[in-house]
Amino acid sequence: MQREIITIHVKMDRQTFRRFALFDTFRLKKRWCKPALFCAILLVFAAVAFAAGREQSALIGSVLLLVGLGLPAVYVGTYLSQLNAQAKKLRLDPPRPVYTLRLAQEGVTIQNDMKAEATVSLEWKNIHAAWRDKGCIYLYATPVRAFLLPDGQADATPQELWAFLAAHLAKERLHQK
Repeated sequence: MQREIITIHVKMDRQTFRRFALFDTFRLKKRWCKPALFCAILLVFAAVAFAAGREQSALIGSVLLLVGLGLPAVYVGTYLSQLNAQAKKLRLDPPRPVYTLRLAQEGVTIQNDMKAEATVSLEWKNIHAAWRDKGCIYLYATPVRAFLLPDGQADATPQELWAFLAAHLAKERLHQK
């Protein structure tokens, strides 16, 4: 028997926030492609420079190799540093309540637990997508706004929660990792 209402009191921690940010940025939005392409191009030019065997070609090849590997590494390192700073700014260590979601037959109701705001209601047809990842479900209200539903924080099991979402969202909006 399917439940009528599922309530999730979300307490966010640093690890859940970080795992989601990495998923959203590098897997879903594929922001790893441009640094990887940049790295590949410079590595090819470095290989050409090393193969040329001319005077100073080893120096040019070394510079290209260093820049080709270094810039993407700096990009990822800066991103991870910004994630840590944002988690610190949000005071996610120790975990704290951030929002409460109520999933019902009519739609999703979201209440912000961090500050006083009006409750937001969304109809199921307006929900963009849901992704099931290890230990968490990412419910995207829009392509740029997601709500994290960590396992064990709902008044239902993760399987019941996913089945509830599957009953209300179109198949093309449900994604399992």
